Amino acid sequence: MYTITAQNSLFSHKKASFLLAASVTHTGGTPGITQAGIPGKISLTPTLDAEFISTGKVFSLEDLAETASGIPTPALLTRAVHTLTPFASVEILDLGMSIRPKACEIHDFAIAPSPSIADADSFDAKTVFEKGRIFGRSYEPSGEYVIIGESTPGGTTTAQAAIAALGLETNGLFASSFKEVPVTIKEAVIEKALSKLTAEMGLYEKLGHTADNTLMFVSGFVLEASQRFEVVVGGGTQMAAALLIADRLATVESIPYAPERISLWTTRWIAQDAKSDIKALLDRLDPSPKAAFADFLYEDAKIPVLKAYDEGEAKEGVGAGAAIAYAYAHGVTQQEITAEVERSMMEMG
Repeated sequence: MYTITAQNSLFSHKKASFLLAASVTHTGGTPGITQAGIPGKISLTPTLDAEFISTGKVFSLEDLAETASGIPTPALLTRAVHTLTPFASVEILDLGMSIRPKACEIHDFAIAPSPSIADADSFDAKTVFEKGRIFGRSYEPSGEYVIIGESTPGGTTTAQAAIAALGLETNGLFASSFKEVPVTIKEAVIEKALSKLTAEMGLYEKLGHTADNTLMFVSGFVLEASQRFEVVVGGGTQMAAALLIADRLATVESIPYAPERISLWTTRWIAQDAKSDIKALLDRLDPSPKAAFADFLYEDAKIPVLKAYDEGEAKEGVGAGAAIAYAYAHGVTQQEITAEVERSMMEMG
């Protein structure tokens, strides 16, 4: 993967519109499967992330989303970048949140939260995919290109299940918000999801039992949007899965798209994660998309809990890697980003 530093940046000085694909999959409510949020309130994470990156404040709870051990959301990084060198816009894609965020610019697609993939229920994956395509054809960015990130707790589990449903090997490829991946819990949920599939099912039906709204919408969006402008998919293995789904559906449905205009930007924590392999996922695409990671660590942090990122916790989310790369392209340094994150944390109390 290409390494992005302040001295070696992409899209130098170009403004980006930042889109956040925010949704709830009830898979994230499985005990112990994710730490992307406040225990018992995981479904609030997308709402809080949306509010914070938009305004620097949260309105739907007293505090930012953080793990049981106090590790704060990567939304802090995305907001820090927007404060230091603002995006052309920050827009929230409501792809099924439990609570509508306040004080945000929201695109509402009338999509309900997706069910747990361990349950018998499924969702209409094709309809969500088509809504993503329609938005990709109609959206007019105020920036020169688009960054699309995600906030979907439990999304790495649904991503792994969806890619397995495509018939691809997934073991050891997908990341987790935990340093110590809850492999047993994730595998049990994925096994339940895959056990529902039959040979008679079509591709959309299989994805309806294994994927989530973010995966399906983003896959539809990038296919259409790439024909009109540059699209940066901001995220880790979850967003790599969206690109794999997009490519498979484009092939099956004969949907034209422009892979040369699609890239994936992530964090150093994901690119160098010993327990997942984003490069192996992206290498399954032909052509393999341009991929890069922002060379950022919290080595300058004075607040100790931030060092947990460097030790393998959290790793990515809310487009953090792409946001840092964007900051570097505008001359912002690692030290300035860290200082702004810490300022926000102290201001929030």
